[in-house]
Amino acid sequence: MTSEVPKNVANPSLYKKAKAKAKAKFDVYPSAYANGWMVQEYKRMGGKYKGATGGEVTLDPKKSDLDKDGKLSRYERKRGTAIAKSMAKKMNMGGTVMVQGRGCGAIMPSKQKKTRVPRG
Repeated sequence: MTSEVPKNVANPSLYKKAKAKAKAKFDVYPSAYANGWMVQEYKRMGGKYKGATGGEVTLDPKKSDLDKDGKLSRYERKRGTAIAKSMAKKMNMGGTVMVQGRGCGAIMPSKQKKTRVPRG
């Protein structure tokens, strides 16, 4: 079995050192505890991971124009951008679906079962 370095590791030599420390420290190496400790040790040593930093948020000028004058003020632009970011975040996290309660009698809304459904 070869010790491969993941593609998203910025400093492979440092990653190998952290992995060697984890193998020496833990009796059972490929375990959740050992891998978690190894990642933390890699970060403590100054290691970084490469990856996506986030996507662009598109501002809808029609929805952002509050006074309907055809121009976006600084406030309208900031407000529209904040709302677009919030909506994009909610869409990525998934939605909440209400499941019909079973039984006899009414169920209070706070006691109804909610199921998280991932999007995509």
